[in-house]
Amino acid sequence: MSANKYSKEQLDFLKQEYPVLPLKSLTEAFNKKFNLSKSESQIRGCLRNHKIRSGRTGRFESGSTPWNEGLKGLPVHENSKATQFKKGQAPKNAKPVGHERICKKDDYVLIKVNEPNPYTGAATRYKHKHIVLWERENGSVPKDHVVIFADGNKRNFAIDNLKLVHRKLLLQLNRNNYSQQSEEVKPAMLNLSKLQVKLFEKSKGECDAN
Repeated sequence: MSANKYSKEQLDFLKQEYPVLPLKSLTEAFNKKFNLSKSESQIRGCLRNHKIRSGRTGRFESGSTPWNEGLKGLPVHENSKATQFKKGQAPKNAKPVGHERICKKDDYVLIKVNEPNPYTGAATRYKHKHIVLWERENGSVPKDHVVIFADGNKRNFAIDNLKLVHRKLLLQLNRNNYSQQSEEVKPAMLNLSKLQVKLFEKSKGECDAN
């Protein structure tokens, strides 16, 4: 088989595992299963040429089977033993608790906290900094509520700028383009949005009663 050709079994493997594995892990899993040494760029090219899409939602879906299920203790190739990650060993690029970074998805500041990650089982995780600061002062965020920046500035972490609001109010704020309003208008827009939510709830209650 040509170096650029992939068997049906290999393509089926990529189709099955790409939805739950990032490219780096997918490449490692592919090479381990088929005893090959494909690079990430080669696997990426194969995925593109065969129109294999991940369709990932960003989290491991319930009911999916990991590629390495049942492979614990599988012998490691001799060439990999020298660089094999040892249990209890921290990666060289591991960041300490308190490390901050910007989320590329929503531009919020994330901070590493000493709290178990519910998705990976790791002892630490990254959380939105404004939520961490608010919870430090007030306790856990109640159900159906979110913490917002009153002035719309995602870098203003003053505790009096962090406001707890119901998701219904957040929806109304978004409808009113709250984040795009000027600093002078935002306080009035916040109060207007609160009033609109109350009026909607009142009219809804009257309709339900009738």
